[in-house]
Amino acid sequence: MELQAYKRLCCLVAVKVVKTLYNDKIFDEGEKMASYNDKLIDSLATRIQLFLFWKSFDGVVIKTEDIEKYISEIEKFEITNDLANLYSNTYYQTDLKKDQKITLDENGNKKEISIVSICNNIPSKTKIKELFGSNLKKLKDNYVSIFNENFKSAYDDLMKEEKCAYCGIRVDQIKALGENKKLNNKRSDTRGYTLEIDRKLPNLEYSKENCCMACYWCNNAKTDEFSPEEFKPIARGINEIWNKRLEAIWKEDSSFKKECVFDEKSEIWKINFDKEMNSKTK
Repeated sequence: MELQAYKRLCCLVAVKVVKTLYNDKIFDEGEKMASYNDKLIDSLATRIQLFLFWKSFDGVVIKTEDIEKYISEIEKFEITNDLANLYSNTYYQTDLKKDQKITLDENGNKKEISIVSICNNIPSKTKIKELFGSNLKKLKDNYVSIFNENFKSAYDDLMKEEKCAYCGIRVDQIKALGENKKLNNKRSDTRGYTLEIDRKLPNLEYSKENCCMACYWCNNAKTDEFSPEEFKPIARGINEIWNKRLEAIWKEDSSFKKECVFDEKSEIWKINFDKEMNSKTK
């Protein structure tokens, strides 16, 4: 068998397994825990990067191997929307070659620093995650209990959701579209037939208030760029397309509903990048 054909066969088998497990409501606890741990690690890495970004404005240079010396400060550090937004919409959008300066305003206390200085102070999430098994193991172990308190029950509830919080499509409708050749997702071996956890405001940590379940298509389209408020018309457009496809395959004896309902009055549409989320860890 040629390699390309073999890969395709493996993908088809994987899709069948994912569909079967999801449709029968059989979730492997190991997979579920692995997903939860991924969120925990990503959430902590987000906290560390924002902490290092914040400390940069005090002229503090923290080497990657020295982050462990700041464990206590990292745990007490409170992430604000202003800081998270400055990190994404100013720091990440500034040309490093020009070495421009950016300003942090904390209640009238303004601090200025060059972009290059900040860049040299913030390791990648990949590098940070590598340290969780060594230098930052204590921080991770401490964060587990805090994260569990803030997110564990919410995570369990989210895993029971069957409808996308944005476009309104349900899992059984996605399944029906796939079975009737109305999906074109080429990643269906890993994504598409299950809903995914989305951070409403992606620059903040995972928390009950900041997370919802989204279909692969909404999660992919929203990325880190749009707030729920901004994403509303896009989600509405996705909903309209789903309903046209569902109408084309629906029959009187279909087990799925003919329409996925778009909730125009959902509270989620009130959330913008200035919305404060309760994600404190202290």
